[in-house]
Amino acid sequence: MSHLTLDKLNTKKNALEIWGRLLKKLGDEMPHSKFEAWIRPIVPVDIEKKTFIIATNDILSKEWISKNHQAQIEEGLKEVSGKKFSLQIILKREVSDLDESTTLIERKPLELKREPLELPKVDEFHINAMKSTSCNLNLKYTFNSFVVGDNNRFAYEACMAVAKNPAKNHNPLFIYGGSGLGKTHLMQSIGHYILVNHPNLKVRYTNTEAFMNELVKGIMSGKDSNAKMSEFRQKYRHVDVLLIDDIQFLENKKATQDEIFHTFEFLYNSGKQIVITSDRPPKAIPTLTDRLRSRFEWGLLTDIQVPDFDMRVKILEERAKKESVKIGRDVSEFVANTYQANVRELEGALNRLMAYSSIRNIPIDLKMATSVIDTASLRPNLTIEKIIEITSSFFGVSKEEMKSPSKSKDIALARQVGVYLTRDMIKASFPAIGAGFGGRKHTTIMHSFEKIKTQMQSDLALKEQVSDLTRLISQKYSR
Repeated sequence: MSHLTLDKLNTKKNALEIWGRLLKKLGDEMPHSKFEAWIRPIVPVDIEKKTFIIATNDILSKEWISKNHQAQIEEGLKEVSGKKFSLQIILKREVSDLDESTTLIERKPLELKREPLELPKVDEFHINAMKSTSCNLNLKYTFNSFVVGDNNRFAYEACMAVAKNPAKNHNPLFIYGGSGLGKTHLMQSIGHYILVNHPNLKVRYTNTEAFMNELVKGIMSGKDSNAKMSEFRQKYRHVDVLLIDDIQFLENKKATQDEIFHTFEFLYNSGKQIVITSDRPPKAIPTLTDRLRSRFEWGLLTDIQVPDFDMRVKILEERAKKESVKIGRDVSEFVANTYQANVRELEGALNRLMAYSSIRNIPIDLKMATSVIDTASLRPNLTIEKIIEITSSFFGVSKEEMKSPSKSKDIALARQVGVYLTRDMIKASFPAIGAGFGGRKHTTIMHSFEKIKTQMQSDLALKEQVSDLTRLISQKYSR
């Protein structure tokens, strides 16, 4: 702490002490879930004359505190310190020397002795709803932190439209796509946006498994089952926005499907917004009854595709920037080439590299990345020949035809898609791809790659075919 002047250190300590007293006061006054979600993560930064500076994790929490709690905090500061302060809210990343004050807080967490909250039973639904909206939504999942590209742009725009005007357009909104591509992120972004910009609306997020478990628990409550079921229905039907994740796990049980159906009907007919995610479109979920499937298709269906190579690099670079971590282009390209079917895996790989860098106190460079990530175990034996084999089978042509001089439309399309996948998935050079595809010139291969890349921007059917093939190849040659 030698770089801090004594006066500066004293103001920081004063800010910490005053904030500790304020936390005790607010913790006693506010609902526990609301306090833990929005107030607890705040860090006191400094006191400058009559301004008390605090820092929040992200723009969402900054806007929420400003709109809903600034006056309450300023009044509380006056009560616990005897001085009148104006509140200034900044982001943690904007403070160059936040490490000093953050260390003080994280090393010795403020232990608040809070008496159990005595809440009248009539408020239980309100508290449970607040806990769901505040705590069940991951604060990292906001529109600001979502990386937009060709693979997810339409889904992003649809979610933004719903968030800005709930129940006005696209109701229900059904988002589908493979695991780890960002469906939950977008869904929860809707919830966060509505909490900040439509604070009068009640939002509830759940996943299908949790919904079913609560339903079964209510049904199995014996003599209390009627009361429990009434409470359950109030919880999910007395909301303005219902977000249901992973509907593909909905079991083919009559009670569960009936409850989902009647919840849907109640909310839809009441003009409430419904958002659903799944790993596949409604027509491809065998456990759905016909009446549920038809209702899920009433609104807008939008999918999220597997990101291409450039998009994967962009995701890594944006995430590294947010974490204030430096990675070279060679590292991001290496990781993007290694993990091709799943954004979650991409971010997991970056997390491992950051952890390894921190523990060993070494920079993240290509040498370190290749030692930490064992590419051989991730995608064994994935070669040009294997991609040709799977692509030819997908399009119903032979491997020999893929390599032949034939210019038949069907064969040419299969060949061009195979070229695109080979370049995108294993980053083989154009001459090497040309050799694998029957000795074609590298300029011909380059033209095929660019043609498919460009055509996918306007041809949604082609884009879906390429996405399906990427998923098939990745699943077969992953771990």
